[in-house]
Amino acid sequence: MENPFVFGKAVTGKDFIDRERELEELRSSLLSGQNVLLFSPRKMGKTSLILELFRRMKGVTCIYIDMWRITSIHALSRELVNSVIRSTYRSVERILAEIGDTLKAIRPRLSIDADGRVSVDLERSESDISIAEALDFPERIATRKKRRMIVAFDEFQEIESLGGIKLEKLMRSIIQHHKKVSYIFAGSRYSLIKTIFGRKDRPFYMFAKQIKLKPIDRDVLIDFIIRRFEETGKRISRSTAEWIVDLCRGIPHNIQHLCHELWYETREDADLDLAKDVLYRKVIPSLDDGFQMIWNRIGSREQRKLLIALANETNPKVYSKEFIERYDLKTPSHVEKALKTLEESGLVEGNNIQDPFFEEWIRTRFVV
Repeated sequence: MENPFVFGKAVTGKDFIDRERELEELRSSLLSGQNVLLFSPRKMGKTSLILELFRRMKGVTCIYIDMWRITSIHALSRELVNSVIRSTYRSVERILAEIGDTLKAIRPRLSIDADGRVSVDLERSESDISIAEALDFPERIATRKKRRMIVAFDEFQEIESLGGIKLEKLMRSIIQHHKKVSYIFAGSRYSLIKTIFGRKDRPFYMFAKQIKLKPIDRDVLIDFIIRRFEETGKRISRSTAEWIVDLCRGIPHNIQHLCHELWYETREDADLDLAKDVLYRKVIPSLDDGFQMIWNRIGSREQRKLLIALANETNPKVYSKEFIERYDLKTPSHVEKALKTLEESGLVEGNNIQDPFFEEWIRTRFVV
């Protein structure tokens, strides 16, 4: 029997949970020509939300660009042009006939792989003219086809490592004139997203409508877990489902991960003891290598001690004398500096460790 809990990838269709209000807000905003900034902590489901939105959109060309995979400005140009072509054209002859007078500075070369998939290779160039032409390509094609287009840049904060403010200025100067294309800028590192879109001296300041993705309603998630078990002939107690949702703080990826392993371990009924056993015997150990790599990259002893402190406290008063003394921290200013760095790295948000599984890993691994 197939495991009903999917984790490790974006989900759509029957695996997609709730978010109807967010879907409608995104749909109506984008179709009216509004650009949207969609942000949330990692694993909250923003990529799934974007892909589910695209699945439901009719009469609209939808383009998805994962900025985390982009390693250079040239790669961004190539990915953008290819994504537009693949989503718009079905005929090689039509591509040859139409893109020649649309792309001039880039000098595209058409190729077809063994599966018959058409792609365009671009002459390598980092010049502003070539990049500008690629950025303007969606609008030109949308205008030619008389069809609205939506382009989603996922993990948009990665623009910082590609070209920074220079690329931001160029991108803003071009897409602010687009009439047929609406843009989604999605990000998971709040401190960087806040800098890019919230500082007055940055090109994207107040450029897009902001939507913060919050945790899915607790009862919706609990009912989802119970229903998934029942659909496969197994049962889980409501109290156990509640514990899972609360432990995972409503983060869909973590819930799916724990339930995926718990489902395998369940013969007929899943109770709280089994759920806890699966968490500490299977889930946390399976993440050990990745968490160890994260921990090793934290060079500051003060940051490590602060993470240990946060993992062992509920609603911590991080600047209090008692908190600092209890965890052998230095001064409030040192705590503030360490906290800021951890927030910028995406490990901490609002005085809480962002990933509850990482928090459990720290809490069970280190002695206070």
